Amino acid sequence: MTALLIEENFQHLDGQDVESLIEALAELGLSAEPTQPRTGTRNGEWVLVLHWLRDDTRQITEDALAAALVTAVSGVLGQVHPVGTSGTSVRGRSLPIRIDIRGRAGELLRSVPVPNSGAAPRPTSSAWWHGRHAAAAEL
Repeated sequence: MTALLIEENFQHLDGQDVESLIEALAELGLSAEPTQPRTGTRNGEWVLVLHWLRDDTRQITEDALAAALVTAVSGVLGQVHPVGTSGTSVRGRSLPIRIDIRGRAGELLRSVPVPNSGAAPRPTSSAWWHGRHAAAAEL
């Protein structure tokens, strides 16, 4: 059963990107499928929107899974693939500023900032990211 829908964003994702995201999410144990755009963005922000289809939201809101999602999305969208008829023709290929995870009714379950997206840090960024970043710096 599909757990997540990946909202298509034709300005930032092409079919190859979406297929690669589906594969990356499968490696995390999450089955995913694409869906048409459902939400708008503010001020031209690039936000990757995922829709959680299960009733139990505990798994998708866990810090470890949120960090794994950021890693997976950054890995997929950080890869270069050929431009042309068999590759991407999207403009402004970049990382989203965040990943929004919405519930079945469209409610926001979790918003996860994506570091190194080129956006200025937001004051509402999750404290867990800062703690993980500081812990990594000590290693």
